[in-house]
Amino acid sequence: MKTIKAKTFIQFLIFATFLTACNNLFYYPDSVIQVTPDRLNLVFSDITIRTIDNEELHGWKINAKEQAPIATILHFHGNAQNITTHFMYCAWLAENGFDVIEFDYRGYGKSTGEASRSGIYKDSVSFLQWAYENSRTKDNFIIAQSLGGAVVIPAFADIKTNNVQAIILDSTFASYRGIARQKLASIWLTWPLQWPLGFLVSDDLSPIDYIKNVNVPLVFIHGKNDNVVPYESGKELFEAAQEPKEFWDVEWEGHVSAFVNKDDQFRRKLLKYLCSHLKKPNKKCEKYLNKTSQTLPYIRLLPDFINNNK
Repeated sequence: MKTIKAKTFIQFLIFATFLTACNNLFYYPDSVIQVTPDRLNLVFSDITIRTIDNEELHGWKINAKEQAPIATILHFHGNAQNITTHFMYCAWLAENGFDVIEFDYRGYGKSTGEASRSGIYKDSVSFLQWAYENSRTKDNFIIAQSLGGAVVIPAFADIKTNNVQAIILDSTFASYRGIARQKLASIWLTWPLQWPLGFLVSDDLSPIDYIKNVNVPLVFIHGKNDNVVPYESGKELFEAAQEPKEFWDVEWEGHVSAFVNKDDQFRRKLLKYLCSHLKKPNKKCEKYLNKTSQTLPYIRLLPDFINNNK
């Protein structure tokens, strides 16, 4: 009898370990410093945010190049590395008159703790509350890339902060279990196991279950040839959301590639969207609302970094 109980206990431990491993596959943090905003001639300061469960999150406040910012961007980054790579996704907005606030989830960069779904949810709630008290502007926009969108939607839906004008979701998936199954189905070796193995991935805090409770305008951006998060997953999340909402199709290949392409189509489109959703018109936005205006090409923001990393 003792042998049977010991065997059962060992099997339970193996199963629990495998289950934890499956759910942790979404997070690939590191603490390597790649680039800092001063390399792009941007003024920034370090921030520390204490979470509701007493972890410390590290982040940056990157100042707009204009003395008075048009609005503030609250950036939720993707699943790998840390803000020293991800901040460049939004750096061009600081060049164009917006404050940008970045932060690392627990376990990423200089933030304490260990990455987990429930923990990162708490991080998101704490960050939104901190931003509400510390943003320099009345107008704030959330921009979330990939996993960042899945992270912010449940947190925003639960706390319903009233100082966010819109949320922009770039290449975000609908559910954790769904994306796991789609990945398993894409490999011939695991295709037959997509359903049984998919059940090992928890679907808790999936954005598809919360998106209907988001009561601000939404923009969904997704590449038709996204090789990381399938286009269909982004469409599924869009269909579940309330109006007002927009879906921007990206024709070229790549994951979260809309703003980093040499073609500035989506950078111009985003600036126009942000400026048209301010509480009050801002004269600095006139050049972005003009259809013929040109924005700073993304590639010009990174000359030193690009030249040193060829």
